Amino acid sequence: MKLLPKSAYHYNEYWKSIVKYNNWFIKLRFIAFVSLINFILAIKYFFRFELTDIQLYSFIIVTGFILAYNILFDRIKDQITDLNSKITPIHFSLLQILLDLFSLSILVYFTGGIETPLFMFFIFHMIIGSLILPSTIMYFIAGTMIIFFSSFSLLEYFEVIPHQSIVGLYKYELYNDLNFVIGFLFSFSFVVFVSIFLTSKIVHDLYSRESQLKLALDDLHSAEESKQKYIIAVVHELKSPITAMISNIELITGNYLGEVPDKIMDKALRAKERGIDAINSINSILHVSRFKLLNKIHKDEISLVKLFQKVINKYHDIASRKNIEIRIKNDDSIDKIIADEILLELAFSNIISNSIKYTPENGNIEIEYERKNDYLFISFSDDGIGIPKNELEKIFEEYFRASNAKKNKIEGTGTGLNIVKQIIDKHNGIIEVDSPSKLSSNNRPGVEFTVKLPIE
Repeated sequence: MKLLPKSAYHYNEYWKSIVKYNNWFIKLRFIAFVSLINFILAIKYFFRFELTDIQLYSFIIVTGFILAYNILFDRIKDQITDLNSKITPIHFSLLQILLDLFSLSILVYFTGGIETPLFMFFIFHMIIGSLILPSTIMYFIAGTMIIFFSSFSLLEYFEVIPHQSIVGLYKYELYNDLNFVIGFLFSFSFVVFVSIFLTSKIVHDLYSRESQLKLALDDLHSAEESKQKYIIAVVHELKSPITAMISNIELITGNYLGEVPDKIMDKALRAKERGIDAINSINSILHVSRFKLLNKIHKDEISLVKLFQKVINKYHDIASRKNIEIRIKNDDSIDKIIADEILLELAFSNIISNSIKYTPENGNIEIEYERKNDYLFISFSDDGIGIPKNELEKIFEEYFRASNAKKNKIEGTGTGLNIVKQIIDKHNGIIEVDSPSKLSSNNRPGVEFTVKLPIE
């Protein structure tokens, strides 16, 4: 892969940009074809410059040639995307550039050679080529091009080959002025090489910087993976003593150690319930850590009624202390869906927990779900402090917290909704947020989250 710049090895974004540039070149070439037609017509009928028959036929042939190979490129562009094939997107780019330079060379010669304004279009190709190809390849192409044009410009000067000029374009002929020829070729060569150098330098720095960012991102992913493995190991170790504790408590609650007073039995049952809650929490943490580590979910048939009741029961005491009413409106036509129950419970718990946290006393929270065609729509609405309109699009970003939440000094990390979105995305769903909600009042705009899940 000698055509590939060193800064772009194993860099997928580089290849994506090459495919994008190739498609862009093809579109621009169709525009160039139309421009050439207009150029020929303008010269012939508007400016009334005199064209020889060989010039006119050459323009028509080159224009038709450009259209022909561009149509061919347009048809095969979708087939040249495989990086492992003999012809890669970068080879495709090189082929396009070479054919364009060949076509432009003929146009330059038949429009006056060193006198033509079309000479400047070579610089565009040098800049575009430097965006894609390594600088060594571009320097070689530029050097070959300059040697070629210097040769035929001097051959025209010494009248070895005929000069093809557009009569009427200039008052005086310049091709036979040696000072002009040498000065122009020197300036043109300088501009071409400087353009390649500057473009290649900028592109190299850009790819190098992005490669460094990619390595840093990979390091972050590795650190996150190590963290999740550590969490799994530590939490799993915590599970064993709690399980042993529950087993010992069951010896008391099961009267295996004899009769115990009701007061002690009540305390033992509460301790058992708290232990079971701790085990469930540990299992949830393990499940989420495995989800983050492996990016996999375990789907099974679950009951929506039971799921929402479980989530509401979890926060019943907290909501009661703030006198917040939690209502649920369910669609009787649907109850069972295929999903990861633990992850959905975590996602919905996070939304409801936030609603309780950011809703003042005597507030309202409403959960409503219904089936629409092959999708389940779930809305979570409250009449809390809401979210500023200009911050809604950032609310699912990791570590982001709304400004009004900080202003009210409500504790939080800003990580919960990011995890919620990851869970919904993994279920091929969509989550959206809006504020104010349908429960909004004058001083309590509230928030409304809408979750759309496919029904499998």
